Amino acid sequence: MPVENLAILEIARFMASHPSPEDVINFTASDEVNQRAYALLAADRDGIITDEERRELDSYEAIQHIVIQAKAEAFLKVRQQAS
Repeated sequence: MPVENLAILEIARFMASHPSPEDVINFTASDEVNQRAYALLAADRDGIITDEERRELDSYEAIQHIVIQAKAEAFLKVRQQAS
């Protein structure tokens, strides 16, 4: 399975597990997904990224944006519950 799809699958499985706000805050991608993202970032930095890799990197950036937003919302919920 392409790693890009693996990242989407990991998030889908995580969401299907009905995570608590704390679980969302603590969510991290697998080492395999992280290593691929770092490799793409390095290729981009070095100017050797292909068009296909660029599209893959763009998808990782979109996924990261969604995860960051979910973590922010979860943090607000935790803070509201503590009040």
